[in-house]
This record gives sequence, structure tokens and C-alpha cells, in this order.
Amino acid sequence: MIDAEVEYGATPDLTASMIRVQLDLLVRDDGFRSSKRSVAFLKYVVEQTLNGSADQIKERTIGVEVFERDPNYDTNIDHIVRTAATELRKRLATYYVDERHRSELRIELVPGSYVPRFAHPGQGRHPLVDPEAETAEAGFETHSAHIQFGPVPLAGSTAAAKPSPRWWRLRLLLTMVFSLTLAVACGYFWLHKANPEDLFWRPVVDTPGPVLVAVGDHPNGPPTVPDADGTSSTFTPVPSLDSSQTVPFADTVTIARVVGALEARNKQVLIRRGSSSSFSDLREGAVVLIGAFNNEWSLRLTRQLRYSLAMDADRHLIYIRDAKTPASRNWSWATNQPPEPVTGANSPKLQDFALISRIRDSETGHVVVVIGGLYTYGTEAAGEFLTDPDLMQAIATQVRASGGSQNLQIILGTTVTDGTPGPPRVLAVSAE
Repeated sequence: MIDAEVEYGATPDLTASMIRVQLDLLVRDDGFRSSKRSVAFLKYVVEQTLNGSADQIKERTIGVEVFERDPNYDTNIDHIVRTAATELRKRLATYYVDERHRSELRIELVPGSYVPRFAHPGQGRHPLVDPEAETAEAGFETHSAHIQFGPVPLAGSTAAAKPSPRWWRLRLLLTMVFSLTLAVACGYFWLHKANPEDLFWRPVVDTPGPVLVAVGDHPNGPPTVPDADGTSSTFTPVPSLDSSQTVPFADTVTIARVVGALEARNKQVLIRRGSSSSFSDLREGAVVLIGAFNNEWSLRLTRQLRYSLAMDADRHLIYIRDAKTPASRNWSWATNQPPEPVTGANSPKLQDFALISRIRDSETGHVVVVIGGLYTYGTEAAGEFLTDPDLMQAIATQVRASGGSQNLQIILGTTVTDGTPGPPRVLAVSAE
């Protein structure tokens, strides 16, 4: 007989040979043969138990003896044992749920540990066992309170021992720790598995109240550079003074994409012209600014960031300025080229660029998203990028790292053919 006493009920008349026969049936099954890890794990814990060494079945011991880890490996970083235990539990559950195996001796892992439990058919899960504890191995080592091995034979037991008050206090403590661990794990899982598009828009969606979408309405010509006062080497361009009731078609497409993305997330949207949106309006809640050099608020609220909108009047360029390489003009658009693109089979291809900024603005006190191209093609490409989960996979790492608390800026490029922007390309990302 196996010298063991199971806390939740005794299982008499089980011998080591009976258990090894069942172990052999399990590891020969197709559900186990495809996983060498599960087979090795199960064989190890069963043999250790049958040999009277169940108290040595701990995470580090399994990692070293089964998975050949270094004796000093960090179990907080390397989760091989926890992952393997979860996999093994699933395979055992799948095996025994099959009608063909209902009459077989049961082998399962005690909740909260890696120690196996053996039972006759129909005795596998005792009603006092908390089903939620089945996943507790992610946070705990083997707990001797679950199962005891000693000189008392199974055949001599007639009833389960009554749990002590100390055990209930321990169980309550473990439940609280497990709940906290689960909450942290769920948050980690959500952060690392959530759609990058959802992560980008979440700070906007989480801000109470409607979202103000302020659209650039200064379409007539390039901006101007303010008069120098000798105190700064860089200047924030100023949009042309006149406003318009019309919006470029590409900007309209971007407005439709952004509004659709926000309304799909149950956010109310208010659309206004940029020139008629006051600072007081921007302080009401989250804001999305569409347009770059035709939107005064886009120019003002990005000027202190790493990437900002700038103008080189001497070279007839508007460009995205990188504060770390201020002399660069790599992301620029010539303001002296024809406003209407040349089309046709032999027409030249143009390059436009866009700046996307999601910031927690200290002036307004809320989240602000700026979406603007150097020309309208860039604005259209930026709108396509921000509302396409597949395209946003390109910045998945940075958007997850930034969470909702950091400023996030994205530089996009697009090749324009026959007046139509191509797929947006990510050229640079900054999360600060």
C-alpha cells in the first residue's frame, strides 16, 4: 500500500503497481505522447510520490531535475515549471473527460501544488476542493497542508480529518494572495495581448465626456514664420490668417476614420473648426486635432515635443523637426511645388510625411492626439494607419511600453502616385 493520508478523503486499496499501470496508460495516450514535457513532468512527480519523496516536489527541484535548469535559476523569470504544470492539468482533464477513460484509476495534481493525487474512478475531484485553486501553482510552491505522507496506511483511514482553524486562515490568506496575483496577471495579459489600436485610443476613450475633434481650416497657402526677436533659433510657424468653410478631401477621409473609431468605442464626438475652438474648449476633455500646418492648435501643442512642425523659409520647406537632429530636413515638403500633382504614366512619385502625437498636455490637462501630414496625403495616410489594427502592429512594442501615461509620437511616410497616397510606413517612434 501507499503510505499516505489525503486530507480531503482517504483512498484505500491503491498499490504502487496499480498506479504505475495507470501512469503507463496515460503516457501512451495520443494526448500525452505529443508532449514530451508533460510526460516527463508526470512521470517525475508520480515516481517521487511513490518513493516517499513527495515533500521534495517543488518548483525549483522540478526545474532542475526534469527540465535541466541551473540549480540557481530565477523562478520569477523562468516559468517553465508553472507553464508545464498548467499544460499537464489540461491534458489530464482532457484524458479523463473522455468516456473511454471514466472507469480508470485517476491521477491528478493537488490544487496549489505539483504533488499528484491518486483515486478510484469517480473520486478525482473532492467537493471541498476550491475549483479556482486549480491554477494556483503560478503563485505558490507545494503546500504540505494539502497532502501528507507518513506512516499511516490508507487502509486504516475511515474518514477525512476535520480541517483546523489554522488551515482555514491559511486558505483565506492564500485565496487573497491568489486573487491579487490573478488581477496583476490579467492586467499584464491585457497590456501585452491587447490590440495596439485599442491601446493607442484607450487614454482618449477613458477620459470622461465627449471627444472634441478640431479640424484645420486654414487651407490657403503655406504658413508663415513669425518675426524673429533674437531670443530663439527656432520658430513655430503661423497658419495663414484666413479660414475656410471647406476641408480638403483627404482631411475629410481622416475625420471619418477617426470619428468611426471613437464611436465604435462608444465615445460621443463633437466636430468643430480649429479656428473656432478656444482654449477653454480644449480644456473640457480629450481632443483630437486633425491637420498640421493648417491647424493652429497642432502647431502650438507639439512645439515643445521631440518631434514638432517647423518651416525653413529660405529653402521653401515645411518639415518635421527632430530636436535631437535639428539640422535634418529628411521629412520635408517643398512649398513652392505646384498645388495640384502631375498625373499620368510618367508622372514623378512624391513623398509626403505625417506626424502623429498622443500627449498628456500640461496646458489643457487632458489627452491630446494630433494627426497631420505635411500635405494632405500625409494626413490621409495617418488616418488610415491609426484605424487599421494590422498596420499598427508595427508599433505594438512602443504603444504597449508607453501605456497611457507617456507621450507617444509616430513619424509616417507615404509614396504618392497619381495623387493617391500609398500604404503608410513607420519611419520613427518616440515614447517619452
